[in-house]
Amino acid sequence: MKWLTKDWIKKHSRIDFDCEDELLELYGNAAENGILRLLNRSWEDVRENLSDEDINGSLMIAGLMLTEHLYTHRGPIENVQPYQIPYNIDFYVKPFMRLASNDYEQNNNNRYGKCKNL
Repeated sequence: MKWLTKDWIKKHSRIDFDCEDELLELYGNAAENGILRLLNRSWEDVRENLSDEDINGSLMIAGLMLTEHLYTHRGPIENVQPYQIPYNIDFYVKPFMRLASNDYEQNNNNRYGKCKNL
């Protein structure tokens, strides 16, 4: 895991046993990767452009909440629940989202070729 730790996950989720540590690490990694995808950033980009306070604050909280969510809801999401991930994760993650990648901005890299002003 990049910024989450097993100890923080266990404290946050009030888990005091060790028999599911591997599962917690799996969910922690999945949560971090999911957050990085939401941010549209790599881990290296996060480290370079976000402060330690942001990583250890907002992203840590979002990661802990998402990890607990994955741990608690182990089955697939049903169609009657279109947005089951807690909305408050958006509160912690959205301020750090990159809305467009640098490649797109610099190269107009889309499947239709370069965009032209008409």
